Amino acid sequence: MNKKIKLPSFLFFDGAMGTELQRRGLPLGKPPEILNIENPSLVEEVHRDYINSGAMVIETNTFGGNRLRLRKSGLEDKIKEINQKGVEIALKASRGKVLVAGSVGPLGELIEPLGNLTEEEAEKIFSEQIELLVNSGVDFILIETMISLNEALIALRSAKKFHILVGVTMSFEWTERGGRTPFGYEVESSIKKLEKAGADFVGANCGKGFEDMLKIAPLVRKSTNLPVLIQPNAGLPKWENGQLIYPENPENFKKFVEEMIKLNINYIGGCCGTTPKHIEVFKEFNK
Repeated sequence: MNKKIKLPSFLFFDGAMGTELQRRGLPLGKPPEILNIENPSLVEEVHRDYINSGAMVIETNTFGGNRLRLRKSGLEDKIKEINQKGVEIALKASRGKVLVAGSVGPLGELIEPLGNLTEEEAEKIFSEQIELLVNSGVDFILIETMISLNEALIALRSAKKFHILVGVTMSFEWTERGGRTPFGYEVESSIKKLEKAGADFVGANCGKGFEDMLKIAPLVRKSTNLPVLIQPNAGLPKWENGQLIYPENPENFKKFVEEMIKLNINYIGGCCGTTPKHIEVFKEFNK
C-alpha cells in the first residue's frame, strides 16, 4: 500500500488524454481505456509527449475505468487489467521523473435520489477502481470532472480509505448565477465541503474553456486554503471535416497560465482539447 506523499507547492499537470488519443486515431465512441490493452505504446507515447512538453504530473488513462462505465462497452470483465495496465504504462513513461496521478471520473449513472444507484453501491464501485490504482502504484488519486457534489464526496470517501493523497476537481460553468456545475452546485460551497471532507487539494476542470475558467478559478482560490488545481478545456469543440476541433490555441493557453500564476493557483494543467503543444508553454514558466 502506498504511503501518503506530500506534493510540492507548485506543479504543472499534463493535458487531455481522451481527445489526444482521438486526435491520434481513436474512433469517436470507443472508450480510451481499452487502448491500455490494445495499444499501450500509443498511450505511452501520449504520456511521454506530455512529459517532454514540461508536465510534472501525468494522469493514468483510467478516467472511465470504473465497473459501471466499462459495462456499457462490454469491458466489465477487463476492469482489473485496464486499471493495472493504465498505471503500468504511466509508470513506464514517467521513469520515476514525474508524478503519476490515478485518474478517476464519474460513474456515469445517477445516484439516489436522482437515480437508482444507492450511495453504498456507488462507494463500492469507486472503491474497487481506486484500490486497483493504489495497489498498482500511483502516487496519488485525482477524482475529476465531477458535476454532482454528492458523487464527488462519495468518491473522496472511497479514496480516503486507502490512506493515499486525494485531489478532487469539479466541472463548473459560468452562469447568470455565477459558477455552477450542470447539476446546480455552486463553486464556493462545493469547494468548502470537499475541504471539510478531507480532500488534500481541490479545483476545477473541464468546463467551457479558458474564458469561463478565468471567472471560476478566483472563486475556487478564495474558497479554500488547500492547494488548487485548474485544468480547463481548450474551448468548446466544433465539427470540421469530420473532426472535433477545439478553438483555443497554445498562445491563448499561455495567457491563461499567466493569469493562473497571478491568482496563486498551485497546480495547472489542461483538459479536453489541450495537447502537448499547449502544455509546452509551461517551459516558459519553468525557470
